[in-house]
Amino acid sequence: MTDVLVIATSHDIAVAEEHARTLDSYRVYFFDPTLVDAIAASTLRNAELLVWDECADYPALVKEGHKRAFEFERELQQRVGSLLPPGVSLEGWQHLNYFYFFTAFDWYTGLWRAVLPRFAGMTVHVFVCDNPANFYWPSFVPALLLLQYLRTAQMPFKALTYGARADESDVVMHLCGEGVDVEGYDVLTHLPTCFYDAPWFSQELKASGRRTLNVEPKYWSVPLETDHSLRMMRRGDQQLLCGGQPDIETIGRQLEGAIYQMLEPYLATRAYRLRQARHLASLYQSQLVNLYLLEQRFEKQYPRQFLLSDHDSGFHGPLIAFAEKRGIPVLMLPHAKTSDDTEFTYRGITMLTHPMQGGALYDGARRQVKQGTLCYPENWGAETAAPGPLKRVGLLLNGLSLNGIQCTPWETYLSGIVEMDRWCKENGIELSIRCRQGQSLIELLHGAIGIDKDSLRASIGGSLSMFAQSVDLCLMYDAPTNADIEFLRTQVPILNPVPAPLTKAEAATADAAIVPRDSVAGVLAMLDDFVSDPTAFHAFRVRQFANYVSLFTQAKPLRSYII
Repeated sequence: MTDVLVIATSHDIAVAEEHARTLDSYRVYFFDPTLVDAIAASTLRNAELLVWDECADYPALVKEGHKRAFEFERELQQRVGSLLPPGVSLEGWQHLNYFYFFTAFDWYTGLWRAVLPRFAGMTVHVFVCDNPANFYWPSFVPALLLLQYLRTAQMPFKALTYGARADESDVVMHLCGEGVDVEGYDVLTHLPTCFYDAPWFSQELKASGRRTLNVEPKYWSVPLETDHSLRMMRRGDQQLLCGGQPDIETIGRQLEGAIYQMLEPYLATRAYRLRQARHLASLYQSQLVNLYLLEQRFEKQYPRQFLLSDHDSGFHGPLIAFAEKRGIPVLMLPHAKTSDDTEFTYRGITMLTHPMQGGALYDGARRQVKQGTLCYPENWGAETAAPGPLKRVGLLLNGLSLNGIQCTPWETYLSGIVEMDRWCKENGIELSIRCRQGQSLIELLHGAIGIDKDSLRASIGGSLSMFAQSVDLCLMYDAPTNADIEFLRTQVPILNPVPAPLTKAEAATADAAIVPRDSVAGVLAMLDDFVSDPTAFHAFRVRQFANYVSLFTQAKPLRSYII
């Protein structure tokens, strides 16, 4: 009987390499095209990419994931709401965790069902990342779903666990204890994942003249220059916790029991379902402690304004609940220049985005939220001289998957690249491709279109600015990214060919009125016009730059939004 090692995500590769050394012979099956280069560079042999041709429609997957997350939160609130402090609702507090859980469940349920016949006559080796689902990080969910199918089909398997992390579900804000200064601050900030724009945010906060208190995030911390920062502490540190907190343990047990029951349709293995429920219940307990600490420490005087990231790392629920109770205005900054809808329903939230935001934003009740545009600091460069003929086209590739879940079907994605490569060759134009770091696709692109591997490596190794200045025009492929700003601000024309429908969040990343978006065939038809009429190419180049600059006419610096 053949041994087959199943690789679901990149995190399985290292443990699969170790396990493969114990086998005389084996095959490797994997399903994510972005793993080809990593597996080729590993010690694994006899690896085969199994393409899931009928994979789940990503926009539908995302829409359903949010829908089920909202429904799960509503039901949980109905079950435990009477145990919570008056006026407190847990809806939205762990929306991202539920969203990623349900999208992973739907994706891998469909994948394992589709590929199960390929495992006939084999012993399947499954690598279980031994962690409950938390955000989009690797967890035991994909492997458990596969094991459930193998058990039902009575197929032989071996399961190996790996990668267990320390439990951090009990981390809370250090809002009490001796020497904790929380009074007299105007603005409370909490900006996880704002890596690229943190220096500017710090500069604007300083220019506002307001005293700022920063709450450091549990994950994705960025250096902010504020007047004071609050560290983290453990919920069980009785020496630091203030007295008089509500009976968190009783609430935690009720939450755990309710979540355990509600997860039954999704996780059949009781021990793992209990671990997942316990993890989520512990996160809720920490959030409730955070809310209690906020209310206690800011009982007499609280900040006039909250400044939060749109990416929730676990503290947004209690922060926004506290702000809503006291009518504190909340500004939400994008962690990557443009934003997605918010899961919260507080009407005092204002979303601030880069002028390139490609659409209106909504709250958890599907109501449009207040929006403003930020005047991000940019150095613009342009010239009126007409460029030469189109000789070199850049192809900018976005990430294709997240933790094994593909945003675009691989065959559809690759066929668009082949079509663009063929057009360039027919028109005597050089195609320069820049892959996303960590998802390089070098082996697959070399095999499909014969592009030189060294050129692909070189384009990744250089900066985005260098790549932008090396091409006459850029094709930003599939879901747009904020990388388009690097081209727009230096008058490098950019178009957005999309091989498959985008999610609402993906489409909102760039204003399609500035960066034209069309099918691959539609964008190539535009390029036909540019090749046949250089004047049209020049006119588009000048007009796109002017339209981009005009977006900033209504934009304001962050300091103007701070009261």
